[in-house]
Amino acid sequence: MGKTIVLVDIGGRTSVHIDATINNAGNLVFSGQDIGEAPSEYVGDSDYEYWLTIPAKEKDSFLLALVEKMYLNDSGLITNVSELLDAKGISYSRHSF
Repeated sequence: MGKTIVLVDIGGRTSVHIDATINNAGNLVFSGQDIGEAPSEYVGDSDYEYWLTIPAKEKDSFLLALVEKMYLNDSGLITNVSELLDAKGISYSRHSF
């Protein structure tokens, strides 16, 4: 399987765990699992699992939608994105004149 990051990992009376993975087909898959009281009440089982898959061919559209949501009207966008890329070790080029 591809690269996975943990997005949510909350313990308690209902534990919630959500990952994001780029699978071998290039799809972006969010997968979650709720364990405890809430699923017992709502689905009659102490374990509830769920997935949301964005097909590889739609990842660019999702990326642009996410960038729009995160950075719309952000006048410091270039600096903020550069800092994020640096923090995550993602290569990029930056130019000005």
